[in-house]
Amino acid sequence: MGSADSGSVRFLDLGALMVEVDGHLRTPGGRRPAAALAVLLIHANRPVSVDTLSDAIWDDGRPRAVSTLESHLWRLRQVLEPGREPGEPWSLLVTDPGGYRLSVAVEQVDSSRFAALVEEAGSLLGRGQPDRALQRCESARALWRGRPLAPVADQPWAAPTVARLEELRAQLAERHVDALLDLGDPQRALLELEPALGEHPLREHLWARRMLAAFRAGRVDDALATYHRARSLLVAELGTEPTDELRDLHRRMLADDPSLRSVTAAGPTNRSAPELDLPRWSSRLVGRDRELERLTSLVGRSSLVTVHGPAGVGKTRLAVEAAHRVADAFADGVWFVDLVGARDGDQVLDAITTALSLAAPATGSPSDALHAFLRDRRGLLLLDDCEHVLTAVASLVEPLVRDAPGLGLVVTSRERLDLEDETAMELPPLVVPDEDDAGGSALDLFLDRWEAVTGPTDPDDLDEARRVCRAVEGVPLALELAAARAATFTLAEIAEQTEQDPGTLSALGRHRHGARPGVYAAVERSHRLLDDDARLLHRRLAVLPGPFTVAAAAAAAGIAPVVAADLLADLTHRSMVVARGPAGPGRPSRFSQLTIVRAHAARALDDAGEKAAAQDRRDAWIERLATEGRPRLGTPEELARSRALADDAAALRSALQHTLIEDPSPRGPEIIAGLGALFWFQHDATLEGTRWVEIAHTLCATDPDDVAPVTALRVSIGSATAQAFAGRLDLAAPLCDGALRDVARVRLDPDQELLSGDALVVLSTSLGFAGEPERAAVALGAAADIVRRTSDPTLTLVHRVRTRMAELGRSAPGEVLAALAEVYREASSVDNWFGAWLASAIAHMAALAIEDAHTALQWSDACLAVVDRTGRRQAPLQLELRANTLAQLGRYPEALRVYGAAMAQNDRAGLPWPTAVGTDVLLERTRAAVPSHSAERIGRGVARLTVADFRTPAVADGRWERPEHA
Repeated sequence: MGSADSGSVRFLDLGALMVEVDGHLRTPGGRRPAAALAVLLIHANRPVSVDTLSDAIWDDGRPRAVSTLESHLWRLRQVLEPGREPGEPWSLLVTDPGGYRLSVAVEQVDSSRFAALVEEAGSLLGRGQPDRALQRCESARALWRGRPLAPVADQPWAAPTVARLEELRAQLAERHVDALLDLGDPQRALLELEPALGEHPLREHLWARRMLAAFRAGRVDDALATYHRARSLLVAELGTEPTDELRDLHRRMLADDPSLRSVTAAGPTNRSAPELDLPRWSSRLVGRDRELERLTSLVGRSSLVTVHGPAGVGKTRLAVEAAHRVADAFADGVWFVDLVGARDGDQVLDAITTALSLAAPATGSPSDALHAFLRDRRGLLLLDDCEHVLTAVASLVEPLVRDAPGLGLVVTSRERLDLEDETAMELPPLVVPDEDDAGGSALDLFLDRWEAVTGPTDPDDLDEARRVCRAVEGVPLALELAAARAATFTLAEIAEQTEQDPGTLSALGRHRHGARPGVYAAVERSHRLLDDDARLLHRRLAVLPGPFTVAAAAAAAGIAPVVAADLLADLTHRSMVVARGPAGPGRPSRFSQLTIVRAHAARALDDAGEKAAAQDRRDAWIERLATEGRPRLGTPEELARSRALADDAAALRSALQHTLIEDPSPRGPEIIAGLGALFWFQHDATLEGTRWVEIAHTLCATDPDDVAPVTALRVSIGSATAQAFAGRLDLAAPLCDGALRDVARVRLDPDQELLSGDALVVLSTSLGFAGEPERAAVALGAAADIVRRTSDPTLTLVHRVRTRMAELGRSAPGEVLAALAEVYREASSVDNWFGAWLASAIAHMAALAIEDAHTALQWSDACLAVVDRTGRRQAPLQLELRANTLAQLGRYPEALRVYGAAMAQNDRAGLPWPTAVGTDVLLERTRAAVPSHSAERIGRGVARLTVADFRTPAVADGRWERPEHA
C-alpha cells in the first residue's frame, strides 16, 4: 500500500475536530495533536513556524523541546496517512524550511468549503438565481456540526478564525432566508427565521426578513409586531434605534405598499412550506454524523428504508434527524407515526390515518382512503418502533412502495421488514474507547450529556467516563441514562453501577414510568416478541459473557447445535444478539450479547431458576473440550483444539472462575490439566495462565482426595512450567522438584504416560529458556525414559528437538546447527509446529553463537513464520534474538525498532529484560549508532507491533520451508 491519497482525506473543523480518511472518521489523536491540526488548518497551505505550533500546543507558556513537538506531529501524521509505507514522503503534513505546512485543497476542509458556498450563494442571489443559491445554502448548512475547531475554539490564536466562521454562519442564515423569499416561500422562511433569530438576535437584516416573510404570508399584524419586538430589543441591548432598513420597511407596511408583496425572482409564487410533523429534541445528536449522512442519502434514493438495530441504539433519533434534513424535498408533507402503542394491523392503520389527519371515509376501507391520499403525493412517512407489529407494517407498506412513486418511507425497527424493495441500514452502538483510541463517539455522547449538568469534565475523571462507555458497550440510551445521574452520583460511582448491572439504568423524574423508563424495559419489549425457544436461548446465553460460538451456545442452553444455529440467526435478525464474525480464516462464526441485553438475560435466568444448570452445562462442555481426544504436542489436532478453546475464551474464563474460585470443584483442575501450560503461552496469556494454574495447584494440595492423581500430576507439571515461562525460577524450582517426584510415583496408563511425556518436554523447554539447565536436564531425562518405553513417534520427535537445544552449550554450535536443520525438516514433514518452532528458535541461537548473522536471520524468518501460523501475536524472545541478529549485521535502525517491540512484549508478559545472552552489549551498540532524533521517530508505535509485522513469507503449501542455508 502506498501513501494515502490526499484527496481521500477530509478535515471536519466545523464542530469537534475530526479527520475522515478513506471514509473512516478518526480523532486527531489527543488534545495536543488536535491543537497542532487546528493551527495548521487556520494557516492551510502556508508554512507554520515551530514557535507558532509550540504556542498552540502548550498554552501554559512553558517551552518544549523540538523533539517533543515532532512526536506530536508524528502522531498526527499517522492519523492523516495511516497507509504510508516507510520511506515514502509525507504528502499532507509536509516539512518546510520555515516550519510545517498542511497541503490541502479547498474541498478537503469543511470550513473552506463552507466559506466558498456562502460566498457563492450571495453571488447567485445577486444574479437573480435563488434556486441555485438555496442549494448552496443547504450544502453549507450540512457542513456545520457545532462550534468550529472544538475543543480549542476558545484559545486566543483560534478566536479570530472562529469569529470569522460564526459571522459567515450568520450571513448564511440571511442568504438562506433571502433565497426562500425570492422563491416565493414565506412560510418556510418564517420557520427558518425563528432559530436564526434565536442565535443572532441583534442582526437587523434577519428582523427585516422576518417582517417581510410574515407580510407576504398574509400575517400583517405579525409583521408589524415583529418591528416593535426588534426595536425593543435593540434599544434594551444596544441603546440604539433601528436603522433605516427596518424603519423604511415598517413605514411601507403601514402604507400597505403593494411592491412588498411581489416576488422579484422567478419561481413558484404560491408554494407553502411542507407540512412538518416531526419530534424535536432539546439536546443535539452526537456521534452519528456518518450514519446521518448515509441515511439522508438513502432516503433520497430509495422508496423504503428500514433502520434496524438493538434496543436503545438511537434508531428513532437518527431517523427523525434525517427526516428534518430532507424535509424540503417532500413538498406535500413529512409525517411521523409512533407505533409503540399499536397492537395489531387495525391499530397500525389507525395510528397512521390519525397522524395524517384523515377523516373516516364515506365509502371504502380506511386502507383504501390511505392509499388514495398518498398515491399522488410527494411526502415522507416515518413509521417508528415497528418490531412488534412487523407483519402488519409490511403488508401495509408493500403496496404503498408499488403504487405511490412520490412517497418516501422510513421504518425503524429492531428487525428488518424483509421486503423486496427494502433498503436496510443497520445501526450499531457508538464507538467505545479502547487501548488504541481513548476517544470515540460513545465518549463524545456521554460527555456531552454529562457536562450539560456538571460543566467541563476534569481530565483526571476521563478514565471513569471511559469505564461507563465500555460497561454499556456504547449503547446511546444507556449512556444518556447514566449521564442523567450526574446530579446524584459521582462519575466513579456511576462507572461502578454500570459495570455491576447496566440493566438497572432507568429514566428519572417524570420519565421514570413512561413508555421507555430504562434499558431493561427497552430490552424487555424485544424479549416479549420472542417465541419460547428463542427466550430459552436468550436467557441461558447469560453464562457466556463475551464472544461465543454456536457450539458454546448449544452447550450452555442444552440444545442441539443445529437448533442453536437457527435460533442464533433469529436472535441476530431481531437485534438481540450481535454477529461478531470469525476470529480468523477457517474459524467458526462468533456471537455476543450486548451488555444491556445480557443483563436482561441474567435476570431472566435467575427468575427461571436455571442459572446453576446453565453454568454446569457450560463448565462440562469446556471440560470435555479441554480433556477429550487428548491431542499430542505440536500436532495439527492440538493446534485445532487450542484454537477452538480460544474461540470460546470467554466461556473458558467463566468456567475457570466458577470451578476454581466461586464454587471450587475437581472440574477446575481437570480443565487446567487438559489445557496444559503451553495453551496460555500459545495465546500470549502467560500471566493469566500462571494465575489459573496456581489456583488449581493450591486446590489440588488442599483437597488431594478429590482430585485424581494423574490430574494433580499434570497440574503440578503445568504449574512449574508456567512459572518458568514467566521467568520466576524461585517459584518454578521447588514446583519442578515436586512434579518430578510425582512422575516417579503416580501410576499412568499408556495414554496418560505419553501426555505426561509431552508435558515434561515442555517443562524442560521452559526451564531451559529460563536459565535452569540442571533441572531442565532432569525433566528431559524423565521424558527420555518414556520415549524408551513407548517409542512414540511424536514424543520421540519433540524429545529429539529438545535434546538438540540442550547440546547448544556443550557441543560446537556448527554441529548443533546441522543437527537442528535435520530435526527441523522432520518436524516440518509431519506438520508439528512445536518441533518446527523449537528447532528454528534454537537454530537461530546457534547461528548467532558462531556469529553467522545471515544464517541466523534466515532461521529467525522461519521461526516467526511458525509463530505466526500458530496465531501468536507476541514472541518477545524471538524478537529479542532477531534484534541481536540485525545489530550484528549493522542494520541498527531496524534493530532498534525490533528491540522496542521485544521490550514492550516482555513488559506485557511480565518477563525480565533482557532474556538472551549478549543483548545488553548489542543494544548499547545499536543505541550509540542511531542518532537521538531518529531513535525517537523509530520508537513511535513499536508497542503495538506484533509478530506479523516482522515475519517474511516462509510458508508454502501449508508447511514451513527450510531456510536456504539449513
